[in-house]
Amino acid sequence: MSVMSYESSTIATLRRALDEVLLDGRVHGRKSASALEIAEHLLAQAAAGERDLERLKSSAFEKFIGNTERFPNQAA
Repeated sequence: MSVMSYESSTIATLRRALDEVLLDGRVHGRKSASALEIAEHLLAQAAAGERDLERLKSSAFEKFIGNTERFPNQAA
């Protein structure tokens, strides 16, 4: 088993991405998107080299809800 090591800025970005995805109304009540599954997906994206917050979040939304469109009142 390989253990990944990340810089503190990457960990902060992953944590923020997870928090923002979990707080988004589109994932509330979805049984197919547990916090663990979302975290594992974000970690896999980071392992593949992704470090951009918005791309991490979009990837999670696309995988777990199939829709990356923002709500009309949601800030970018």
